[in-house]
Amino acid sequence: MALVLLTASLGACAAKAQVRTEVEVPLLDPPPPPPRVVTIYQEAPPLVPAPPVVEAVPARPAGRPARPDAKPEAPAPVEPVPEAPRPSPPSLTLTPSPGAEAQTVVAIRELMARATRDLSRVNAASLNADGRVQAEAARRFLQQANEALKGRNVVFAGKLADKAATIAALLVR
Repeated sequence: MALVLLTASLGACAAKAQVRTEVEVPLLDPPPPPPRVVTIYQEAPPLVPAPPVVEAVPARPAGRPARPDAKPEAPAPVEPVPEAPRPSPPSLTLTPSPGAEAQTVVAIRELMARATRDLSRVNAASLNADGRVQAEAARRFLQQANEALKGRNVVFAGKLADKAATIAALLVR
């Protein structure tokens, strides 16, 4: 019996007193529609057809009367006008002017040397995977620039050397 009393007392302690109340919910009736304004329109007067428009046809000017006595004159001979020499169309390949080619090659070689020097200062072990890929791309650009210089494609070699130098300078930082 003590067990029953103990269980009943524990059950009573665990129970919470709750008051059940129902909240009044307002009715959700829609408001009445606004009043309608109905306008009655007057009938329009019937349309009177307009008189047809007659377009005036312009009269043809009278032709010149033919002169039976006059002989037709022969046109004066036209001297050919010498044409100005046309400039040659621009070349599709970019090449420096002949005198500046040697200077351009020297500048490209200096750029390649700077890129090679920067790449030699980069510690490949400290680079992440993307950095190693970029370093390898710079080395390939240098190799392709060297091949382009051998093939006398100076403009392409300059672009490749510039790319390699830019990547190498970023990797050194």
